[in-house]
Amino acid sequence: MRKKKEEPQVKFHEQIVTTGQLAAILGKTTRWINELDREGVLKKESRGKFVLNQAIQDYIEHLLGGKEDSKKPKLIDYKTEHEKTKAEKAALELEQYKGNLHAAADVELLLSDLILTTKSRLSGIPHRVGATCENETAEFITKEVTREIESALSGLARYTPDQIGGGGDGDSS
Repeated sequence: MRKKKEEPQVKFHEQIVTTGQLAAILGKTTRWINELDREGVLKKESRGKFVLNQAIQDYIEHLLGGKEDSKKPKLIDYKTEHEKTKAEKAALELEQYKGNLHAAADVELLLSDLILTTKSRLSGIPHRVGATCENETAEFITKEVTREIESALSGLARYTPDQIGGGGDGDSS
């Protein structure tokens, strides 16, 4: 009987695998493996063949977002940014719940109401003053106009932040 010629034993991690075998190991399709090869993520040893350990390391590096020294953002960076954004959102919601932060729509509504009310009061001054100041001195007219303006603007002075969002008695105008 003739002895078989011993072939050099290839270490497991240096084995050459086909596209189908690599796809099965990584749990992906051969199409996915070929796409990664076209993108330069995986490097072929020869047509349809990959060195197992290098292919796995390249795939893991791809999943992590690239080489450590590359300028490309990594998946972990995106996750960290996402968690940071969620924390900021929670902090803003808490401040709004405590009444320290108000929605822009609520502030806009209150300010619009204050402006329209003040405009209406200021617009009514000529009619009110005109009737009472007929044939009066300039000094009397000045005092009367000043009093009416101060009265019209007093609504702005009575503004309180708790009127925003329906928390106060903003309808007392």
